[in-house]
Amino acid sequence: MANLKISHEEAILQITERIDAIQTIEKNPYDIEYYNFIRWCSKTGSVIDSIYEVDEPHPEEILSIGLQNCSRNSHTWAHILTEVYHAKLLDYIREIQDSMKTTAGSGS
Repeated sequence: MANLKISHEEAILQITERIDAIQTIEKNPYDIEYYNFIRWCSKTGSVIDSIYEVDEPHPEEILSIGLQNCSRNSHTWAHILTEVYHAKLLDYIREIQDSMKTTAGSGS
C-alpha cells in the first residue's frame, strides 16, 4: 500500500494532470523539444515528491527516469522517455486505486 501525503483522489488527479501535460510539451521539427521535456520532467518529479511520503521509492524512480536523458541531442530519447513516464505514472495510478480498494475492503 502506498504511503501518501495527500488523499488518494487528489494523488490520482495530480498524476493524471501530469500525464495530460505530456501533450503540452512543445515539439520541434525533430520531435519533442528537449528543454521543454526537461521542464516537464522537473515539474512531474516535484508533483510525485509532493504526493508520496519520504519512505516511498516513487520520487526516486521518477528522478532516475529523467536522468537517462542528459544529452541535448536526445530529441528521440525525449520522445521515448515520455512513453516510459506515461507508463510509470499509470502504474502509480493503478497502485493508488488498488490501495483504495484494500483500504475500503479492510473497513478503514
